[in-house]
Amino acid sequence: MLPFFLKQPLTIRSKEASFAERGFEVPDPDLCQKLEGMLGSFIAGYNLAVRTSDSAKLVDRLHRKFDNHHVGFAFEGVGLYLAMLDLMVPGRSDRLARFVRGVGKDHDYIVVVGAGFAIARLPWGLRNMNHYLETLDPLMAWCVPDGYGFHQGFFHHTRYIDGAKDPPKELGSFGARLFDSGVGRAMWWVKCAQPRGIRAAIDRFPETRRAELWNGVGVAAAYAGGVGVSALQSLRDLSGSYQADFLSGLPFAARLRQKAGNYSDTTELACSVLLGMSTDETADMAEAAAAASRSEVRGKGITNAYDLVRRHLVNEIRARVGVA
Repeated sequence: MLPFFLKQPLTIRSKEASFAERGFEVPDPDLCQKLEGMLGSFIAGYNLAVRTSDSAKLVDRLHRKFDNHHVGFAFEGVGLYLAMLDLMVPGRSDRLARFVRGVGKDHDYIVVVGAGFAIARLPWGLRNMNHYLETLDPLMAWCVPDGYGFHQGFFHHTRYIDGAKDPPKELGSFGARLFDSGVGRAMWWVKCAQPRGIRAAIDRFPETRRAELWNGVGVAAAYAGGVGVSALQSLRDLSGSYQADFLSGLPFAARLRQKAGNYSDTTELACSVLLGMSTDETADMAEAAAAASRSEVRGKGITNAYDLVRRHLVNEIRARVGVA
């Protein structure tokens, strides 16, 4: 358990899930309330991790406390806590890695996404990120800079979304792409899942950044969702020449739910409307892409891992759906 004197700097206040607190647009109060509930699950999962030192008990409590749609967000909060311990407490720095190899393995990717929040919230986090990524599976480690991008887009949206601020130079070209995917996911909340608002926000970015932004939007549309058929169709149409990038986010989201067994109607709806497939069929695309890439990335680090998986998925989407 985290020492008492370290708890306060790590605390995320429950009201930080409030759209009013963040200054987000609220065009649809009912939808915004749903999205706030997902953020609240993240914070609650983090707080539960702070209070629960036994990992097996923590996993059991998370599954009993949260329903299928929200439990993944709670596990994401656990990732923040474990990464904070790794980066702040002297001694072992593989608590996150051991958790996702052990009792948290079914939620591994989304837990590692949560670690990106720790990178953002610690002054030395970004400086130590590349070294920290070495503790993780290359096919999973890319989730950390993605989570970092989400944090910055969410908590500093006027700079990183409305102002289209460049990613930190310390990330390098590859990390910047992952950062943008996380910023794209953050847009789902910052723009309250409004298709035209998301398109307008992405259009403010240089063209070189838009593919990853749309990919992140696709992940959020399928995993978080909350919208109906017409909004999903509008997003697909508004993504324009980036439609394959947008749709390639769906297999990532579907695989998260398939592996964890926390199926959600919102993911099923997105996969059905946008791909004409079930959650499992869509998730199998991601697993096949990862399997095809795994043998190619041994010893080559996370750059090749993410690039190969994304390329496999975009090509598969283009072949199945017939988009350019």
